[in-house]
Amino acid sequence: MKYIIGNWKSNQNLTESLVWIDSIQAIKPRFNKDISVILCLPFTDIAGFNHKLADLEMPITTGAQNVSHLAPGKHTGEINAAMLAELVSFCIVGHSDRRREFAETSEMVAKKARLLLENSITPIVCLDLPYLDEQIKELFQKNIDVSRCIFVYEPIAAVGTGRPIDPVDANHTANQISFLIDNAAPILYGGSVTSDNVKSFVSQNRIDGVLVGTDSLEPTLFAEIINSLGN
Repeated sequence: MKYIIGNWKSNQNLTESLVWIDSIQAIKPRFNKDISVILCLPFTDIAGFNHKLADLEMPITTGAQNVSHLAPGKHTGEINAAMLAELVSFCIVGHSDRRREFAETSEMVAKKARLLLENSITPIVCLDLPYLDEQIKELFQKNIDVSRCIFVYEPIAAVGTGRPIDPVDANHTANQISFLIDNAAPILYGGSVTSDNVKSFVSQNRIDGVLVGTDSLEPTLFAEIINSLGN
């Protein structure tokens, strides 16, 4: 199985998300049964988007972009894994945006992953070289079954810059991650992915898909990425 995961970040209100799904329905991308397409939305969009998705019977699965590292309780404003369990099957944790802007640590990310798994949600764990070993060690220390996760090598120098790293270099790091987790889970690449370069990453022997940021916001561009891998 190959994966295309879109990450809208802090973009698109509910109305805009419904326009997006109408647009991509009109484009009719070539969905392939061997490719899992996941779209990670802002919390406010998920329920309405799911309803529209069910009406159209489109093979896209929804995910969240974050979750609280705390269990249900007196934590004003927090969205916990139990709340998400009725809405999504996947959730991004440890994205470089959150490490940089919200000082998230590897321990917090591991706590989030554990709570997601306890609620039958697949964690999409983002990694970069400065904290790669530390993050995976923290997952094992929290007794997390890494075979139930998806991992993304997300070099911060490539995120949102329009300058992806060399696919061979990305594959080298993917193999490093694979070794550390005993080849137990899919490993994706994220960082300035486009329809022009997606095949060069997914054709590598240890890259099982991509995490797409900017180009997931534009239906035409996202459809082109789906078509690129669906041929």
